[in-house]
Amino acid sequence: MRRRLGPFCLIIATWLAITGPVGAEDAEATPVQLSADEVEFFEAKIRPVLIEHCYRCHSAEGEGVKGGLRLDHAQGWKVGGDSGPAVLPGKPDESLLIESIRYASYEMPPDGQLPASVIADFETWVRMGAPDPRTDAPALDKGPRAVDIAAGREFWSFRPLAPGKTPDVQDANWPQTWIDRFILAGLEAVSLAPSPDQDAARLLRRLSYDLTGLPPSVEELHEFQQAARSDLQSAVVAAVDRRLQSPEFGEHWGRHWLDVARYADSNGGDFNATFHDAWRYRDYVIRTFNEDKPFDQFVREQIAGDLLPYTTDAEREEQLVATGFLMIGPKMLSERDKDKLRMDIVDEQVSTVGGAFLGMTLGCARCHDHKFDPIPTHDYYALAGIFRNTQTLDGESQKYVSDFCRVPLPIEADHAAALETHQKLLKSIDKRLATAKKQLEELKALATSTRTLGVLVDDIDAMKVGDWKASTHVNRFVGQGYVHDDKQAKGEKSITYTPDLPQTGEYEVRFAFTASSGRDRKVPVHIHHSSGETVIYLDQTKEPPIEKLFVPLGRFAFEAGTGGHVTVSTAGTTEYVIADAMQFIPVDELEQPQTEGLAADQQAERQQLEADIKQLESQQADAKKSAPPPAPQAIAVREEEAIGDYCVCIRGEHNRLGSEVPRGFLQVALFDEPPALSEAESGRRELADWIADPRNPLAARVFVNRVWAWLLGEGIVRTVDNFGTLGDSPSHPELLDRLAHEFVAHNWSVKHLVREIVLSRAYWQDSRHRTDGFAADPENRLLWRTNRKRLPAESLRDSMLLMSERLDAARGGNPVAGLGVLVTQNRADDQGYERGESTQRSVYMPIIRNELPTMLSAFDFADPDFVTGRRTETNVPAQALLLLNSPFVKAVARSTAERLLEEGSGDNAGRVIHAYELILSRTPSGTEIDRALEFLETLGVEGGEEDGQAVAAWATLLHALYASTDFRLLD
Repeated sequence: MRRRLGPFCLIIATWLAITGPVGAEDAEATPVQLSADEVEFFEAKIRPVLIEHCYRCHSAEGEGVKGGLRLDHAQGWKVGGDSGPAVLPGKPDESLLIESIRYASYEMPPDGQLPASVIADFETWVRMGAPDPRTDAPALDKGPRAVDIAAGREFWSFRPLAPGKTPDVQDANWPQTWIDRFILAGLEAVSLAPSPDQDAARLLRRLSYDLTGLPPSVEELHEFQQAARSDLQSAVVAAVDRRLQSPEFGEHWGRHWLDVARYADSNGGDFNATFHDAWRYRDYVIRTFNEDKPFDQFVREQIAGDLLPYTTDAEREEQLVATGFLMIGPKMLSERDKDKLRMDIVDEQVSTVGGAFLGMTLGCARCHDHKFDPIPTHDYYALAGIFRNTQTLDGESQKYVSDFCRVPLPIEADHAAALETHQKLLKSIDKRLATAKKQLEELKALATSTRTLGVLVDDIDAMKVGDWKASTHVNRFVGQGYVHDDKQAKGEKSITYTPDLPQTGEYEVRFAFTASSGRDRKVPVHIHHSSGETVIYLDQTKEPPIEKLFVPLGRFAFEAGTGGHVTVSTAGTTEYVIADAMQFIPVDELEQPQTEGLAADQQAERQQLEADIKQLESQQADAKKSAPPPAPQAIAVREEEAIGDYCVCIRGEHNRLGSEVPRGFLQVALFDEPPALSEAESGRRELADWIADPRNPLAARVFVNRVWAWLLGEGIVRTVDNFGTLGDSPSHPELLDRLAHEFVAHNWSVKHLVREIVLSRAYWQDSRHRTDGFAADPENRLLWRTNRKRLPAESLRDSMLLMSERLDAARGGNPVAGLGVLVTQNRADDQGYERGESTQRSVYMPIIRNELPTMLSAFDFADPDFVTGRRTETNVPAQALLLLNSPFVKAVARSTAERLLEEGSGDNAGRVIHAYELILSRTPSGTEIDRALEFLETLGVEGGEEDGQAVAAWATLLHALYASTDFRLLD
């Protein structure tokens, strides 16, 4: 079959033909503006490694620039050194830097290869285009630059809120709210008018997706269109209020915040451990938005919930679960340098709190004063000290692998009592079972043991000099126990074993003791035999080879009777000396085959023990089956036992400590004298209060700007996660401050804020292109039309499930309950539909770091390693290919076809109309109806057939609608 080269392929071929390779000659090109995510990736993953491992030989601050290569600024690696450019953006396999850290040619750094995960980060960085914000090359003699805090406070984002008055406008008829007046004033200043209101159907679709992430029903679409004809405003108000009260609102808006919180159900990194209780934080976030919890309270609970007062167990549970915000970031759990791991976690928490609540890239100040914003390293470590006193890790789950903190959640008194009773019962059964099994093992061992051979002298029958302590602490011994010297009166104690031997001959002497790390390594044992005396030194830290109890000391000649003896001394020892029994076995007995068996009474005892064990195991199984539900727990932080300030880490290196820094906040954003931090707490409570204070210039601004971006497609400040100097300035600064002021004034109510925005005519505008608007404001910063948006990945998937009547209405729950300690792949991706797995809303899918669900990742799901206030929107062929070829999309198209044939009109034209209203929330044009009918006819469906051929034909048509631009985009 011959394939025709389509227009897209021709465009690509032409582009490749006229585009040459990028080389060193492009180093002087105009720098590309970096996104906040790119800057964050560089600052978190790349710069610290360069400073720690490369700057010593390749920077202005080092011991000299070796090979002519500098890595302390972007121009350095672009131009390169003696061997040429160090990095070719987008080409990791052709970049000398990557080749060197892989040890493929040069071996850099020379003192040891970087971990594989770090090398992977550098490969990702180069693949991203090697984004590097370090545009200025440090001079070789340049000294440190002092941060001017006072001047920094003049920057717009650090100034106090100044809402100002509502502006006057020329067209008094257009504004519907005070928001409209701000927008219209900006448009009139450049002689532009706003766009008309969007038509009713598209406006309802926009409202429905923006508020709930789901489309309106066909019935609601008809009702809304009818109501809008007489009173559009009343129709919109009713539709908005209905959605604000629906549980779907919290699921959709909670997902927005989960992007900010870098939520995931696994750790990622080198040890992809499952966060089995992270779902509690996810559900807490959804409840928060549904209940319209004041945002300032939401802030306090996530940063310091465990330190807040409470009145009920339910409130306490919310507070503890909320601190999962600090827990769910990625961590290098198998890092052997635990103090480095601790500081890396602190850095991740500082960076996350800064990005999520303040819109600041605080991590850039870990190694040096912030290069762009007025944040000195001192301020970074003032904040780091707070999180340094916060416990995130708790011991180790495996060798070298750190485990994360879990805290029990409050439970009802009856539940607690039932658990206690059950635990006591289980403990009693376990204890009796362990005792019976031990006794049985001893009987079995006795059947083949050599303990019965020769003459055995136990410690109780030996002659002791000095005060020996009796013990049964270690449960392997002869007789009733053993003795030890208590590490006291060294050289003054001894124990002598004198056997009464039945005959003259050669005997093997065996000494019984239990080994442990606290025992002495050189215990003198004096053996007095017929030929004289032999001294042997025993290492009692090593386990005896015979029955884990006896050590053979050698074979010696003894006379019959009591003429020989063995003495264990403490002379020259420093640790514990243990003495149990001494055994003297005639050599000829050892050389005879051993008979196996027990005496009759011992055999009866064995049978009874076996019966007892069987009964106890049955009781144990029954007890486990009847166990009350386990006490729930959450992954949550807690305070360290010892509270104190921390030091500056020179160049960000955890093992190079500078001066101590008192815990505190960002000086540039202080609005009052900083509060004194409690010496008994980390300072998280005071930090949360400072962030959530109405006078804080950042928190309210940052959040309302994100809400504006989530609704209008772009923030008033486009860089929603960066309110620093590398970020954009606000297009409407007075509107931003007024929104923040109103947000705080209405008790930090998210629902009130959302309602205010979506009831404005600025939000209602048509999204169509206008020549005059584009000429005056090509980027639509003044909002002369609504920005066209693509539906988020979750809405695409959830809508298809809803329209095919396959959406599981169950809410919440643990998506990784079936996964073990480690996960390597997602068990509920988009193919899961066909496998009969989860069809809940996408917010409840497992988010596994390093292996995101295919449908979500293809459509720009947020990277769960970083704060993401606004997702990127790409338009790549893989997205169209996925919609065309995915078994999931094919399956929902078929299910939707079956629904359509059951519900729709008996004629095909009516069904086409119903399909468009169901999937696209609009009525098709006459041309669209004709084309659909013609398409169906080509597939053999001309009338109202409902057979298998008709289902397949309709499924193909509906598949095309699901894959269409109209479905993916929100006008």
